[in-house]
Amino acid sequence: MGRLFWILGIAGTAGALASASIAVGPHPSAPPFTQPVLVNGSPTNLDSFDVSWNDNDTERYYLADRTNNAIDLVDASTDTFLGLIGHGRYTGSRRCPNGNADFRHCSGPNGVVTDNHGHVWAGDGEGHLIEADATHPSSSIIRSIATGGHFRVDELAYDPIDQILLASSDGDSPPFVTFVSAVDGSVLSRYVYPMNQDGLEQPVWVRRTGYFYQNVPGDRSRIDVFDPHRLPKPIKSFSVPCRGGLLNLTLSGLAVGPRAGLMTVCGSVGGVLVDAKTGLIGGTVREGADADEVWYDPGSNRYYFSRPGQGQGVSVVDARSETFIVTIPVASHSVAVNARNTHVFVPASGVGILTVAPLR
Repeated sequence: MGRLFWILGIAGTAGALASASIAVGPHPSAPPFTQPVLVNGSPTNLDSFDVSWNDNDTERYYLADRTNNAIDLVDASTDTFLGLIGHGRYTGSRRCPNGNADFRHCSGPNGVVTDNHGHVWAGDGEGHLIEADATHPSSSIIRSIATGGHFRVDELAYDPIDQILLASSDGDSPPFVTFVSAVDGSVLSRYVYPMNQDGLEQPVWVRRTGYFYQNVPGDRSRIDVFDPHRLPKPIKSFSVPCRGGLLNLTLSGLAVGPRAGLMTVCGSVGGVLVDAKTGLIGGTVREGADADEVWYDPGSNRYYFSRPGQGQGVSVVDARSETFIVTIPVASHSVAVNARNTHVFVPASGVGILTVAPLR
């Protein structure tokens, strides 16, 4: 299978960007992408950040930016940076008070998602979930909701039918998930995992089933299923045997694809498709191995796996055939795509928010 590769070079000060394009027989079903370019006005001091989110209805892209202590807001229809949401209201990038060198569990914002009220939600580094106006840059926030934890609220999922958020707290011991009303910010329920559970990863909500799905890494790697009408315990679990992976997480990214298929990152095995109704495991995409975030774009009917390792990048996979298409060589653990124009957004440390687009 042919591939299209770029060599992306970064020189000089942060934000100085040079790139060259080398075409090596791209897959015939995949038009070549443009070279990666900075989003117009993007912050160029990015160092610490978490996952991305694109609201396909409003064509707005959001990045959990710990370096600038805010949610970065981008107009995804024009690839233009609009400003910072909640600037200075998160914990930012910092060490834990106990001296732990792992910044992740005490930093924020983390995880980001929009609701159907025009609000954007993100986790913070001190056990809080923060709600803000998603429509324009502002340093103000709507509310900060305590989940009862001491460390970061990490990944999020939103149920627009019942207007409930699931927020996972992976750094607390034991870890737990919190269900929060998007209407009034009230904590509806919590589910606490056993003490020996080592962290949690990406959750999603699936429209076809009406259920939340929570990635649970570890020795018993699985996806726990939560019914928002029968909280707080999982109603069932799908075993997804995995090994290795980014930070040895075994299970990390999770996205909802066509026909209620769940695409997860199964450690060093690769991307694995799981049926959201039955839990049956489908095909494996080895180019998705060791990714952090996986995004499904209905506009192009493709999965995008963000792989942050040296020499890696974003693996693009055809969702219909579950075959690898091409690598976008920007190493990152964050990716999102605007379905209207199929522009891909990838934040890169020391550079800024980069975008690529299919050549028409």
